[in-house]
Amino acid sequence: MAKHPRIRQQNIAVFGESGSGKTVLVSSFYGRTQDGSHENDLWDLVADKGGQGNRLYQYYLGMRDSAKTPMTNRFLNTTYDFSVKLKAGEGDEEKSRPFDELRLAWHDYPGEWFQDDPSSEEENLHRIDTFRTLLSSDVALLLVDGQKLLDHRGEEERYLKSLFHNFRQALVRLKGPLLSPGDSRTVRTAAVG
Repeated sequence: MAKHPRIRQQNIAVFGESGSGKTVLVSSFYGRTQDGSHENDLWDLVADKGGQGNRLYQYYLGMRDSAKTPMTNRFLNTTYDFSVKLKAGEGDEEKSRPFDELRLAWHDYPGEWFQDDPSSEEENLHRIDTFRTLLSSDVALLLVDGQKLLDHRGEEERYLKSLFHNFRQALVRLKGPLLSPGDSRTVRTAAVG
């Protein structure tokens, strides 16, 4: 590895209703690379916070071995920090690659925040600050609860319209507080209908 490693940062915002699988997704992403079934000669994935990594791996093992999903983390926004560390390469190969380490910040936005009203002004401000951070993410994922799609068999379109409506309304409610006067950014919401 280079004497002074070149580091890149990638922020990923993950949205979805409560129970849509946000924690399942991040646990699977991390756990699969840790259980020995996924080997490569190119990189290692490391959880920057040991306690978080241990919890995610335990969630993964529970899902893999016992079909037990992680407990919901009601109203808690969590950022999971990972480092993708490239393994040493051959002389010129190592010099020509664009970076040595990729830091991933995986932001898990609580699904309850799209479904329930804030219980206090402090919680409302916390939601706004969290969402402002998420707006600066490089990638955003909106998860759809597969079980709810199955539960609404034949009415999938109705369920999806409801999901997108709830998401859009949450964005519209936050639009004013998110954009300070003179801010040129816009919050774009797609009309579903």
